[in-house]
Amino acid sequence: MAAVYGLRTLEQGSGLWNARFREELAPALLSGVAAHAISHLPSPAASGAGLMLGALGHAGGWPIPRGGSASIAAALADDIRAHGGVIHTGTPINRLEQLPAARATLLDVAPRGLLGMAGDALPTHYRRALERFRYGNGSCKVDFILSGPVPWQAAGLSDAGTVHVGGTRAELARSENEVSAGRHPERPYVLVAQPSRFDPSRAPVGRHILWTYCHVPSGSTKDMTSQVVAQLERFAPGFRDLVVESHVITAAELAEYNRNYIGGDFSAGVMDVRGLVQRPVVSPVPWRTPLLGVYLCSSSTPPGPGVTGMPGMHAAKYALKDVFRLPVPDLGLS
Repeated sequence: MAAVYGLRTLEQGSGLWNARFREELAPALLSGVAAHAISHLPSPAASGAGLMLGALGHAGGWPIPRGGSASIAAALADDIRAHGGVIHTGTPINRLEQLPAARATLLDVAPRGLLGMAGDALPTHYRRALERFRYGNGSCKVDFILSGPVPWQAAGLSDAGTVHVGGTRAELARSENEVSAGRHPERPYVLVAQPSRFDPSRAPVGRHILWTYCHVPSGSTKDMTSQVVAQLERFAPGFRDLVVESHVITAAELAEYNRNYIGGDFSAGVMDVRGLVQRPVVSPVPWRTPLLGVYLCSSSTPPGPGVTGMPGMHAAKYALKDVFRLPVPDLGLS
């Protein structure tokens, strides 16, 4: 199976990506998922991510947490407290010295954050590697309050938690490649989530919420609301009339909201072949930093971005092994 996956990744990540297709639906579906990588299309890294996400979607779906993503954070916080942990919020940490003494420290920050916090304590070669780390393009997020469900032309989309809006494979590739070239696409690829279709707690009776974003060049200050609305209107005629209110966060504002989102890049690093290998350094244990007991566990480490927790799990496993000399628990994950 791994060999087949590798071959299909190479195929869909090259100029051969249309060789086995004669119609538009399957290529558009694959391209919509691959575009999550915010990368040039076609490319091996985007195709690999897209095929994996597509397989997961078909095997188990992409669930939406009841009560919103904050419910995931709340569940994690409850688990920490149940095991005697204490959580401190509202205190920005700019230097490692501000943290209390601890045998192990796991940092959920981008490499630029680690550079700022550790400074000259890092060896020169490691510091230079972090300085060379590349960040990707950003996103412009547009959220809507609607007076009714989205009137999709394709009726089946009403029952989809996530929808990739962009048209044909050629249109999706054009949009993503314009972003890669530093331009704002007039017809952007729009990732849409419609949680209130499945979770009544997300909106009052008679209202719906729609969560969207599109890709833009790094650091963009452009409000893409009109382009997003036009794309949704294109595939859901009458959408514009349902908009009660909208709220936009530009890529530049995303970077201000979260210091890890450099230029609005919430993937915390370019998702290409080099970016997958050098994340953030080329090492068999990239989560381990040269500082004793300090580990990096953000999306800037393998396996990269996604609602998985895998970077943190890997960092924690090595902290248990290196610092506490404890056997690594078998969590049934690799």
